Formats: sequence, structure tokens, C-alpha cells
Amino acid sequence: MAAIKLLNLFALVSAALVVLSAGPVSVNALVAGDGSRVARNVRGHDAVAKRRRDASSTTTGLCKPRATSSLPITTPASTPAATPADLGVSTASITPSAAPAPTTTSSSAAPSSTPSSSGNSTSGGHKWGLAWPNGDASYLSNFALPNVGYLYTWSPYLPSGLSELGIEGIPMLWGYDQVSDFQSLVVEGYANYVLGMNEPNEPSQSNMSPSDGASLWQQYINPLQSQGYKLISPACTNDQSGLDWYQQFFAACSGCHFDAIAFHAYTTDAQSVIEYATTLYNTYNLPVWITEFADQNYSGTGGQATMDEVWSFASTIINFVESTDWLEVAFPFGVMYDLQGVNTDNSLLASNGYPTSLGYTYFG
Repeated sequence: MAAIKLLNLFALVSAALVVLSAGPVSVNALVAGDGSRVARNVRGHDAVAKRRRDASSTTTGLCKPRATSSLPITTPASTPAATPADLGVSTASITPSAAPAPTTTSSSAAPSSTPSSSGNSTSGGHKWGLAWPNGDASYLSNFALPNVGYLYTWSPYLPSGLSELGIEGIPMLWGYDQVSDFQSLVVEGYANYVLGMNEPNEPSQSNMSPSDGASLWQQYINPLQSQGYKLISPACTNDQSGLDWYQQFFAACSGCHFDAIAFHAYTTDAQSVIEYATTLYNTYNLPVWITEFADQNYSGTGGQATMDEVWSFASTIINFVESTDWLEVAFPFGVMYDLQGVNTDNSLLASNGYPTSLGYTYFG
């Protein structure tokens, strides 16, 4: 029995000696081990956060560890609304034009087809215009001369930079084939005037019956009056067919509004242009616009005018336009390089991009 107790005591002493011989565990080793695991977790966290920041510029990249995960929560910043520049759109192209001043006629009242003459109420008193087929040609500025107040292009389109040149651009509804473009472009603020159809009495031009012309006017042009536009009638040629077309058109266009009546004149007799304009004014009591004219013989007999005769024709027309209050605007034909069969002595555009001597005589 004493022997067994002695053996147990010896075993306990031996165990104690083994423990004491191992020595204490290093605190630094514990810290280093835990710290290395923490460091690995932090580097992994940063990598995830960086990928998220790179993938989205709308996140702040703030890292707030969740209690149950080592992955970060990224707090999104407020996303600003997209600007035109963000979308690749030039802000200059979307700046709205100033809306024209409204007319004094109430939109609720039935418009009159025969308003009294407004006198010379157009474009600052400038009574000459450019019939312009040249688009955004750089030489347009050469024609921004003292007498020039207007420009049209036989279409709804207008060259850029007209307002800077002090020129009033006037869109036209030439005929049926321009309806879509006209609807898209001619909205409130685009311009202040609109021109009706081009020579609707002529088979080779817009070519429509007076009743069809009235329908086109009522649908697409007459409503523009309530948007501040002044409405200039279709322009017929200076002959009996033109007078007949006007008569039937105005009779068919019930409730239509007109601010002026327009016509075209191609003749070698300047006095006949004056007489035709006077007939229109006396018949319809509307201001008159001559939206094309030239010293041109279309009769098929006799020759074309000489240069001296063209100068005499121009002098007569200029005196009439400048001295007649109800003749508001005149557009001489010829501001182009190809006069399309018209006597080239009427040319108003020189080869250097400036007006010819005749052009300067009209435009100042």
C-alpha cells in the first residue's frame, strides 16, 4: 500500500517537471498570429472596395464592416440628373429661341380674311428680301446690307445665323411634298412670318386647285396665327390664271386669316408689275409682297431685255416699292449662280460671293 502511494507521488512530480520545462507561451506570438489574419482580411476588404469604386463612380467607397461579414457596405451618393453635356449634346443646339410677340387678334375670335392694311410694319422698315437657295453659304453675310430685312428659301428650312445678321427668316410651305418638314420645323418661336404655297396656279410648280389650297392652308398654316405668326398668302403668277386662282381660293378659305397677299412677276414691263400689285391691293385690301420678280420674257416671242433695260426695269420697281406704303416687301430673283433659264442680266450674285452692281442697287 505504501509502495502504491509512492508511485503516484512520483507520477505527479514527473508531470509537473514536464510542464515547467515547456516554459510560458509568447504573448507576441499570439498577437502576431491574430494580427496576420486581421491584416489579410483588411487587404481583401480593400480590394473588394476598390473594385466597387472602379465599377461605379456614384459610390463613396466608404468601408463599414457588417457585424456578420467582413465585406463592406458601400453607401451610394446621390446621382445628379444628366446634363446635355453628359449626353454628348451641344447646349447651343437646344437653346430655345425667344417666342415672337403675339398678334393683337384674339385667338378666340374668328380670323378675318380681309384685315385692314398694316402699312410698313415689317422688319424695321427694310423693304427688300433675299430669295435664297444657297443654304448656309459663307457669303450670306455679304448680303446683310442696309435695305435687306428678310430671307426665304422656298422651304421650311432657314440658314443659321440670320438673327446675328439682322435678317428675318421666313419659312415656306411650298406644296404637298413639304408638309412633314413644315410641321416639324415651323413651331412657336421658329420664326415670325410664314409664306404660303409657291405658284399653285402653275402645273410645273405646287399645282393645286384653289379648294385644295384652302384645305392645306386651313390645316397647316392658319393655326400658326395663334402662335404669333403673320401669314402671307400663296403666291400666284402675275397673269389672269393667278387672279382667277386667288378669287376661288379666298372664297373657299372660310374663316382663314391673312396678313398680306404675295405674287410673282416675270415680265419685261415694269409698269405691269405695278398694275398687278395695285389690283391685288384694291381687291383684297391686304398689304402686298412681291416674293419673286425679274425682267424676264416668257412669252416665247421677242428677245430678252438688254442690260440697260434691266437697269431701267429695276429703277421703276425700286421707286414703286420705296414710295408705296402698302407694298411691304419685294424679293428680286437672282441671288444664285444658276438662274434656271432667267435672263442672266438679272444676276444678283457675283462670282466672288458678293452682290453684283444690280444686287447692290436693290439691297443697299
